[in-house]
Amino acid sequence: MNKRDNALVTPRIRKARIATFAGFMMVGAMMYIWSTGVSAFRAQMGLSGSLGDADFGLIALGIGIGAAAGSLFVGRFIDVFGAKRVIYTAAVVYPLSIIPLGFVSDFWLALSFGVVLGLFRGAIDTAFNAHGVQVERFYQRPIMSAFHAFYSLGGFLLGMVGSLFATRYTESAAIPFGILGGTMLVIGGIVGHYMLDKDDEPEHPAHQVEQVHVEDGDYSRWSIILLMIGFGVLLLGSMLGESAVADWGQEYVHRELGSTVSMAGMAVSVFTGAECLGRLIGDRIAQRLGAPQTVGASGLLAVTGLLLTTLGENTTAGLIGFGLFGLGLACIAPLMLSSAGRKDPANSGRNIGIVNGIGYSGMLLGPAAISTVVNYFGLSHLLYVPMVLLMPLALFGPLLMRTQSEKGATAAAPLAAQPSGA
Repeated sequence: MNKRDNALVTPRIRKARIATFAGFMMVGAMMYIWSTGVSAFRAQMGLSGSLGDADFGLIALGIGIGAAAGSLFVGRFIDVFGAKRVIYTAAVVYPLSIIPLGFVSDFWLALSFGVVLGLFRGAIDTAFNAHGVQVERFYQRPIMSAFHAFYSLGGFLLGMVGSLFATRYTESAAIPFGILGGTMLVIGGIVGHYMLDKDDEPEHPAHQVEQVHVEDGDYSRWSIILLMIGFGVLLLGSMLGESAVADWGQEYVHRELGSTVSMAGMAVSVFTGAECLGRLIGDRIAQRLGAPQTVGASGLLAVTGLLLTTLGENTTAGLIGFGLFGLGLACIAPLMLSSAGRKDPANSGRNIGIVNGIGYSGMLLGPAAISTVVNYFGLSHLLYVPMVLLMPLALFGPLLMRTQSEKGATAAAPLAAQPSGA
């Protein structure tokens, strides 16, 4: 077997990779600054209890809409100015935008700041994914899943810190949002310094992986956009599956499988841990099997986990099923986003933005869709929704990822098939 060529991986590229890991940790941490501060935020807004659910739901919806819009619209800026400049901007505004939410008490002000928070959440998420693809071109092998694993790690670590703040500051989110947001601002500034510039591209032919030459007004430009929409639609099953476990997983295992509340909570933790583990090892699996094959196998593994959980009807089956589900979902998003960014490198920001934007839209629609199913058909039917949506992903996801020119397919071989190494 041929050894992997590391000639392109200079110390500067290694620093950019490390900075990207830190950036994904920052984005995951920012998500949990909000999540762990929600109760204090609601108390300061006077939205505690069921009477405040509607207004808080609108604020949360505003954040989600902002995130979807930010993902979609930032792509063009990434392609024109480069991911580094976008990350620098978003790494300042995104942490700063959460700080006012710790001081406001007016609903409309909170909604406005929430939309801004969401806009830059989507923007920085897309920018870091685009930068991850840029770094990946130098490594000539899959590395995106590991970046996403650090997103989960950042969320876990900040979640622990945020929980400590939440136990002490119960009536206002000013201190946790201020201190933690300010900390993320400093980290973001440091991380941005080590990002690659827009023109930093490998001169090696391998950087042509999955490249398709596109001219303005050319039909192929629209065919790629349609392909990205297809990617995004297929990813909805993955996004909705994560939403189902996050919002309803504990209730499902407790009420439908007859487990204790603590064991039901452990099932959700097993899902999260398996997803993180899958992302840590997913790049090497994709390197050996190929990214399309890995996505197809991941979809089938996720469906198997859901089937085991629903048909097993006991706590043991639930724990194993949630673990398989987490392993299955782990690499789907990073590998598909990586493929989206490589289809047309000159417009990778736009393409990743489309896929990410549709994915965030799925996170918006998911809770409503799942709640509707639970209300009309009962909690026992909860997992059938992601199961049905993941089947097309397992069948058609690999096909879409292979949709490229013959030249691109030939060039892709080193990325997908090289042996793992140090």
